[in-house]
Amino acid sequence: MQKKTCLLILFLITNSLFSQSNFYRDTSVNVTENNMQFKNAWAGGINSAQFNEIDLDLDGTMDLVVFDKSGNKLIPYLNKNGKFIFAPDYRNLFPVHKDGEDLHDWVIFADYNCDGKNDIYTYSSGGFAIFKNTSTTSLSFSLVDTLVRSDYGGPIPLNIFISAVDIPAISDIDYDGDLDVLTFKINGGFIEYHKNLAMETTGNCDTILFELSESCWGNFYEGLNNYTLNCLNCQCPPIINHPNAKQKHAGSTLLAIDVDNDNDKDIILGDISFSNLNLLINGGDSLNANMISVDSIFPANNLNTIPANMEIFPAAYYLDLTDDGIKDLIVTSNSENNSENFTSCWLFNNSGSNSNIDLNFYQNNFLQNDMIDLGSGSYPTFFDYNNDGLLDIVVGNYGYHQSGGNPRSSLALFENIGTLNNPSYKLIDRDWQNISNINLNTNLNIPALNLSPTFGDLDGDQDMDMLIGDANGKLHLFNNTGSNPPNFALAEAEYKGIDIGYFAFPQLVDVNRDGLLDIIIGEQSGTINYCENTGTATNPVFDTIIEYFGGIDIESNIISSGFSTPKLYDNNGSYELYIGSFTGETYLFDNIDNNLNGAFDSLSVLNTNEGGKSMIAIKDINNDQKPDLLIGNYSGGLSFYSSDSSIISNNIYADLTKLNIYPNPTNRHLTIDNTITGEIQIINTLGKTILIKNKTNKTTNIDLKSLKKGLYFIKLNDYISRFIIQ
Repeated sequence: MQKKTCLLILFLITNSLFSQSNFYRDTSVNVTENNMQFKNAWAGGINSAQFNEIDLDLDGTMDLVVFDKSGNKLIPYLNKNGKFIFAPDYRNLFPVHKDGEDLHDWVIFADYNCDGKNDIYTYSSGGFAIFKNTSTTSLSFSLVDTLVRSDYGGPIPLNIFISAVDIPAISDIDYDGDLDVLTFKINGGFIEYHKNLAMETTGNCDTILFELSESCWGNFYEGLNNYTLNCLNCQCPPIINHPNAKQKHAGSTLLAIDVDNDNDKDIILGDISFSNLNLLINGGDSLNANMISVDSIFPANNLNTIPANMEIFPAAYYLDLTDDGIKDLIVTSNSENNSENFTSCWLFNNSGSNSNIDLNFYQNNFLQNDMIDLGSGSYPTFFDYNNDGLLDIVVGNYGYHQSGGNPRSSLALFENIGTLNNPSYKLIDRDWQNISNINLNTNLNIPALNLSPTFGDLDGDQDMDMLIGDANGKLHLFNNTGSNPPNFALAEAEYKGIDIGYFAFPQLVDVNRDGLLDIIIGEQSGTINYCENTGTATNPVFDTIIEYFGGIDIESNIISSGFSTPKLYDNNGSYELYIGSFTGETYLFDNIDNNLNGAFDSLSVLNTNEGGKSMIAIKDINNDQKPDLLIGNYSGGLSFYSSDSSIISNNIYADLTKLNIYPNPTNRHLTIDNTITGEIQIINTLGKTILIKNKTNKTTNIDLKSLKKGLYFIKLNDYISRFIIQ
C-alpha cells in the first residue's frame, strides 16, 4: 500500500469558541446489568487502585478518594450514611505539582501536621512531595515541599528516595506523634527508616525535618518474595553476596500497622512479581524493630479467612470502608499492566476492632461492582444495533485479565432501553458477537488485542457493517448479515492490507463529503491517518494512507506515544475533530472542511480528563439538538457528558474589549485591565466556579498555577470572556 506524508505545521489555539458546545458531567443516566442498577455507573472503572480517606465536603465525616495508578485518575466518593456516592466535581479541588503535572504514580493521605485534616503525600522526582490541607470553607491544598529531604549524615540533606513503582509506609513508627517514613533502599533489600524529628525539635508536628535513623529497619532483607531475618547491622551472611543484593530495587508495597496489638508496627508487604501478601511480625518494640516471623499467606494464617491473591503486585490499605468506625483491609494491585483489572479490589471486613484485628473476606470487586468496568481499556461508539431509533453503545476494550496468558479482548453491548429524550442503558453482553474467540491475529493464529469498533455501510446494502482496529495496527471487516438484531460475520481479516503500525483506532466517516465512507485511524504514535475511499459505495478502495492528517501529532511535546483516538463530528454542517490521548486529555480541532491537505486549527483542550488512554464517542443521545460525549479510558470505565450552553446566558455579554484580559492564551498569569470593579469568577467548562477574586483596582493580576491546561471562562459582573491555559 502506498503511503504519503503531509508535511504540515500545527497551528496554535484560535480565539473563537462561542459557536461550540460546552459539556458538563452527567451521572444521572441509568445503567443496569442482570437487572441490577449500577449505583455509580459512570465512575470510570478501576484497575490499580490506591485507597485513601479525607473529608471532602468538610462535614466531619471521612469520605473516600480512590487514586487509580492506571491513568493517574482520582475517583472521589462522598460518604453519606455509609454509602459511597461518586462525586467527580471534587477532582478540580485537588492540587497539581509545581511543574503542572497531576498527582501521579502514588498518593497517600495522612495528617502530617496534626491538625485533624489529612494532607497529601505523593510521588515527585525520585522521592515525594507534600501538600498541606488548608481547607476552611471548601477543600483546598497548598504545596509545602516539592521534594522532601532527609539528613543522611553527609554535608547536605538528600531527597528521601522512593521509587515511582513502590508504595512507602507513612506512619508514626516510634509513637512520638509525628509521621515517619519507611522506604526501600535504592538498591533494594533493606528498608530505610527516616525518622521525623518534628516533635523532638519543635514540640509540634507542623515541621518537615527527617533524618536517616536506620538503614536496615527491622533487621531483615527482602529477596524475591523471600526474607532473611536477623540481619543485625545490615549483615545477612547467607545472601549478602547474592547477585540480587546488588540489583536495583524492583518494586514493593508497604503498609505499617500494629497487627498483633503490642504497640509496635508490623509490616504487610507485597512484591512486584508475586500475588501474595507477606506479614512480617515485629518482635521488637517501637524504638527497636526486629522482624521475627513471616506469614506468606496473610491474612489466612494470622486470621480465620482466605489469603490475599492479587495477580500481580498486591498492595494493602487500612481504612474504614464499612462505616462502622473500624478500619478494614483492602487489597489491590499496584501494577498498571498485565494484572487483574476487573476484580482488583479485595475487601476484608474487620469484625474486631482497630487494636484487635479480625479480618474476614467480603468481596473481590469493591466499588467495581457498582460501576461500568470492562477490564482495561474502553473504546466506545454509538450504534443503533436493533434499529429502534435509539442510540445503543458498543464498547471495545484492551481486555479482561487472564491468569497466565493474554488478556481477553471483547466487545460489550449496551442497549438503550430508555426513550428518545431520556436514554437508559442495559449491559446485555460483555462478549458481543463472540469476537474474543475469533483468531484475527493471523500471524499467531490467536484472537486480537485492543478491539476498537466503528460502524458504517461498506458494501452498499443499506445496513451497517463493523470495522475493528487492533493492537497490531490492523483493521478487520465484519459484514452485517441483515438480521435484526444483527449478526456480524468476519468478511476480511487485516482489511485491505491497511497497517498503521500499532494500536489502530478507526472511524468510518465521509471525510471529504463525496458520499463515500472514508476511514480515519488514530494510532500509538499520536498521529492521525486518513484513508480516502477512491472506489464506490459497493466496492470501496483504500489504496492510499495520508499520515499526519491535519498536521496533528497529539502530545508529541509530552510523550512519543500519544495514543490518538479521533472522532470526526459534523456540527451543523462543519466538521470538528475530537481526539482522546495517552494522558486522558480531549483535544478539539476545526478548520477541517476544504482543508484536508492543510493544518487543522487547535481550538482547546476540553476539561474532561477521565484517565489515561481516553477515547471519545459523540452523538446527540437525548434529542436536545446538542452533542453529548461518552469517554472511555484505560481503567475500562465510561464517563458521560451532556451539552450545556447555560454558562453563556442571556444576561451575560461576551464582550472582550470590556474585560481586556491578557495574555490569551496564557501559561500561568492573567491580567484584567479595565475600570470595572467587582467579583471575578473563573469558571471551568463544567460550569463550576473554581476561583474567586475581588477586583478593586483598574489592573488585577490572577495566578492560575493551580489550574490545568484547557479552556476557562472569566466573569466580572455582567461580562464574560474565555481564555485558554496552555
